[in-house]
Amino acid sequence: MSKDEDAYQKYIDSLSFDPYRLEVETFQILSTIRYDPSLTSSIPQSVDEVSKFNFFLFKEHIARLRFTADYFTSALKHEKLVDDLFPYEITEKHILDQLKNALFESQVELYLPLKVRLLLKLDGELKIELHETSLRPDLYDGLENDFPEEDQFDIYVYDTPILPSPFTSFKTTKREAYNDARSKALPGIRPGKEEVILFNAINEVMEGSITNVAFRNDQGMWITPQLTTGCLCGVTRNHLLQKNLIREGDITRSALTLGQEVLLFNGIMGISRGIIKGFIV
Repeated sequence: MSKDEDAYQKYIDSLSFDPYRLEVETFQILSTIRYDPSLTSSIPQSVDEVSKFNFFLFKEHIARLRFTADYFTSALKHEKLVDDLFPYEITEKHILDQLKNALFESQVELYLPLKVRLLLKLDGELKIELHETSLRPDLYDGLENDFPEEDQFDIYVYDTPILPSPFTSFKTTKREAYNDARSKALPGIRPGKEEVILFNAINEVMEGSITNVAFRNDQGMWITPQLTTGCLCGVTRNHLLQKNLIREGDITRSALTLGQEVLLFNGIMGISRGIIKGFIV
């Protein structure tokens, strides 16, 4: 285990929540995955031709699902609130089979991209929702300096700190902090092109409400907040770090300014950009 991984594991071990207040029957682990026919050399003509490569960062999504499930089930088992929650191992094959079944049963057009919401209960029940999403010929174009101005996000900084917890570090349906920030900070002038930046109680920038973020430093490198700030362990974030396209670092609330450019990324839109438009008290 590397120094960074060791620090993150210690941070995860330090997190706490009251398992007695967790509504096990309704609580769900969430993963939003992009299905995109253009991710393979030929567009699938049938569900049988759909492969894991048609799902953006599929392997990383499965790894995070497994890690998240292990965290929450271990906490519940430690308190002896449950015996054995998961009836099966979370594998790429099992999840891919379920995704293909959902595509087949919904009779969606396979030549169009989709936002897939994968909802996993702690008893192993799996629900899959399919939603239309925008075409993006290049999921990495946010890294290019000529990113179209009309495609940039309007970004607002929410000046109310949020408390890091397992529900910020892991992606679940328990999203009250994010929903509250969006409802209070976003003006709704450009629906679908607005994002809010959140920070923690010691003024460290964490993330956006639906994205991980990065800021350019004096050397021109994109710097993303460390996981120990409480930000989501995003699959696209991890992918960009592994490719050395971004680096981890410390970013304080005081370093943010009006007009500052921000790199935004998640598993649905890939990498995009935005400009800080305001600070919301």
